[in-house]
Amino acid sequence: MPRMKCPSTIEGLPTALLLTGLLMAALLLTACGKSPASAPKAEAAPNTEAATAPFKMSSIFPDGPGRTKVMNTCGSCHAVVCVARGQRTAERWESIKMGHRDKLADTTSVDIEDMFTYLAANFNDKKPEPRIPPELAMQGCTPF
Repeated sequence: MPRMKCPSTIEGLPTALLLTGLLMAALLLTACGKSPASAPKAEAAPNTEAATAPFKMSSIFPDGPGRTKVMNTCGSCHAVVCVARGQRTAERWESIKMGHRDKLADTTSVDIEDMFTYLAANFNDKKPEPRIPPELAMQGCTPF
């Protein structure tokens, strides 16, 4: 069986040229004070577990009577997260409710009361504003 000869090129370059190129690169790095041994170490990747965890609307809107009505009714005209931004006083929620009566003509008075009771209980000036993901916060909100 004939003996195979090792090629003297790597991807078309003579081995001597390839070694010269590697030596030149090492010399250049050393001359610049950036030898492989002194090169900065890569920082550990940030913990992206929270960023990759699936978003759940319940992280903003807790369970409770009126939640589903808020999600379905308010979300039909606004980005639904808008109701969770800017914690409001009970008086402000009452004012918003009165200003929305004409917009909620197809909604029963009981449903309106349930929705605004839920909103006032969960998004008031005594609670911190919930963390809203940037992609939802950028949807824009009508100022109330």
